Amino acid sequence: MIFVEKVVLQFGSKVLFEDVSFHLCPREKVGLVGENGTGKTTLFKVITGKTMPDAGKVTLRKGLRFGLLEQELEGGSETVLERVVLGDPYFLKVKTEMERLESDQTYHERYGDLQHEFERLGGYDREARAKIILLGLGIKPEKWDQPLDQLSGGWRMRCELSRLLLQSPDVLLLDEPSNHLDLRSVVWLESFLKSYEGSVLLISHDRRFLNSLASRIIELDRGSLSVYSGNYDDYEKQKQERAELLESQAANQGRKIAEVERFIERFRAKNTKATQVQSRIKMLEKMERVQTTQGTKTIHFRFPQPVRTGRHVLEVKKVCKSYGSLKVYQNFSINFERGWKVALVGENGAGKSTLLKLMAGALQPDEGEIKLGANVSRSYFAQHQGETLNFNDTVFQSLEESAPGLLLTAKRNILGAFLFAGDDVEKKVSVLSGGERSRLALARMLCGGNLQEPVKPRRMVTSGKKSLPVTGGGSPPSLILFDEPTNHLDMRSREHLAAVLSDYEGSLVIISHDRFFLDGFINRVWEVEGGAVKEYPGHYSDYEWAKSKEVQDVEVSSGLTREPSSSQLNRERKKKEAEERNQRYKNLKPLQTRLAKVESRLEVLMCANDALQTQLADTSIYEDDQKPRLLKALEEQVVLKAEEKTLVQEWDELTVAIEGIENAE
Repeated sequence: MIFVEKVVLQFGSKVLFEDVSFHLCPREKVGLVGENGTGKTTLFKVITGKTMPDAGKVTLRKGLRFGLLEQELEGGSETVLERVVLGDPYFLKVKTEMERLESDQTYHERYGDLQHEFERLGGYDREARAKIILLGLGIKPEKWDQPLDQLSGGWRMRCELSRLLLQSPDVLLLDEPSNHLDLRSVVWLESFLKSYEGSVLLISHDRRFLNSLASRIIELDRGSLSVYSGNYDDYEKQKQERAELLESQAANQGRKIAEVERFIERFRAKNTKATQVQSRIKMLEKMERVQTTQGTKTIHFRFPQPVRTGRHVLEVKKVCKSYGSLKVYQNFSINFERGWKVALVGENGAGKSTLLKLMAGALQPDEGEIKLGANVSRSYFAQHQGETLNFNDTVFQSLEESAPGLLLTAKRNILGAFLFAGDDVEKKVSVLSGGERSRLALARMLCGGNLQEPVKPRRMVTSGKKSLPVTGGGSPPSLILFDEPTNHLDMRSREHLAAVLSDYEGSLVIISHDRFFLDGFINRVWEVEGGAVKEYPGHYSDYEWAKSKEVQDVEVSSGLTREPSSSQLNRERKKKEAEERNQRYKNLKPLQTRLAKVESRLEVLMCANDALQTQLADTSIYEDDQKPRLLKALEEQVVLKAEEKTLVQEWDELTVAIEGIENAE
């Protein structure tokens, strides 16, 4: 469906892509991974034609429809429901022309064609399907009639995702689709995409999301692209195996080079060995050196360990909190004990962030009391903490503001632990990416920028494996409260943060949509719903098991379980499905075999064409005595181009045929 061939793209001195090639097949779900700044979003723009490469090309199947979810969106005056239902320009054109013909009462052949297309696009049940998707992504009916320009960026992102899912394009290009979703919406989206009939190319830092969906992983790293079969766990294993193989090859090559260099050095001065020495020198010059993989940079730090607190860390006593006429909590009480690491879950709007802010002291209750236990100090990381920084400050100034008494060496060490090294510390906050601002906000939190206790003369902060002496900034917090700290952090940084929080001996409360991240350190889940909290002890996986058990119990009590007699029907259904799969396999196998041969031949042709281009770029070929060589090269180029055109057309036809068979499932 999409064929990316030898794409090159450079911005100034930075090479973003160098001979990048891959193809996306029908109904394939592919994860696109890599460090922040490697060009994942830019690759989407190249595929969709928004950015033109310096070299190479992108071939799309004829008539291909794609939907692109971008990170930056603008609002408009249209309502949420209008944007989702009428946001497809082609559907809107069909609908508008049908309505015009109806008003003019000119019912002719054109109207019949339009009506058929309207039905094909699901026009009559489009609004109903839109509402199902909106609900699945956590957008409740009270928001459907709100204008987009009155919504936050996160809600607009959900609306745009709903619009794309309703359109059902052939290819979905999704850039961090789960970033602004709550956990329930992430689970719903995962289920939706699993059964999606089109192809999906997905940028995500959510390991469980990628593990559940991806059948291939594409990695962008320092301008090059590598393809791995399987999900994210498979990718990590294969990458490690490749790295070990390269290390072994590099070691063998190093030994061989050393042996050749010793021979050259030993016999360089002997005339009888001159030919052999020169031969080995040329061999070394032509030898392509094995490049081993370079380590991936990640944030590397530890939270300082706090003083031991009393058993009761925090008590919420008969709290009431309302926003206008909306009552979020009414006479609500709950206790939080030492050592608890709690994940707050629930739908958007259930009151998770409100409860977290009340516990953090960032929000005062209308009635009731929030009481801290003995020796308890708090630190709060807000969801958009990175956006609250002073954009006129440099990175260094921003950190200095959080702990003015910090030693210069300690400041630079901590910034280095959060990947701000060299000239990066002099960057203005205004030019930082979302991920960089999140890292800076975490560094400020580590230095005590949000601590509410009096300043003490000296403490110790650890960064990596070193203990850094720190003056000023207060004592380490014994209660940390996080609201979506992983937004904009890459996979490695998330994993390190989870390890840090697992090692942290204090108490914490966290809101996050990343299930794998949560599973690494929490020991209980609080489900917030209807102004109340239901507690589930254990990891996030234990919570999921408990919720599924609750659903099963409800089905049993409601008589929704299958009757024993259904087992026979189930066996017959499975037998029929197996027969259908076998038939599809018989139909697909020759097409897939031929497609693989076509793709292989196309790669050979592209390499041959590159070689001819190199010949034709050599000015010597245009001299009079080189005319036969020039004519031969031009003839070969014509033949290659003709064969390439034929094969590209066949590749297009084969992918359409394969997609047709697979869509019939």
